[in-house]
Amino acid sequence: MLLNLILVNVFGIVLISTLSESKIMTKCEVAKALRQKGVPEKEVPTWVCIANAESRFDTHAVNRKTWDYGIFQISSLYWCQSGDKPGKGCNLSCNSLLHDNISTDIDCIRKVYAETEAIGQRPGFKAWTTWKPHCSGDNRQWVQGC
Repeated sequence: MLLNLILVNVFGIVLISTLSESKIMTKCEVAKALRQKGVPEKEVPTWVCIANAESRFDTHAVNRKTWDYGIFQISSLYWCQSGDKPGKGCNLSCNSLLHDNISTDIDCIRKVYAETEAIGQRPGFKAWTTWKPHCSGDNRQWVQGC
């Protein structure tokens, strides 16, 4: 009986740690994913820089102060719905941004970028507070070797 209880507890701990384990992507993995989704090549280095500045390439990053989600730290205030139901500007749940496949994240950042430019804020990277201090210059080093 005690052995069964111990095994159940160990299994539970392993399962929880596996489910909550995030992936830290490389800069080249991020660049490849962006290119595969058709992001213009001139924007790829800046997006890689933003992913580093926002989350250090952590696909499961959540800022518990601002409630920004995922590798690009997409805001739940405007762009994703907290929890599992889709909603807001990108019509998705914030939890859907916490996966190793960043395809959904990329679709959303492209929408944020386009809508930011549509209201006269150019470039659309201005929607990310990390852009100006960290990524507004020459970002070619972020894709060097990729």
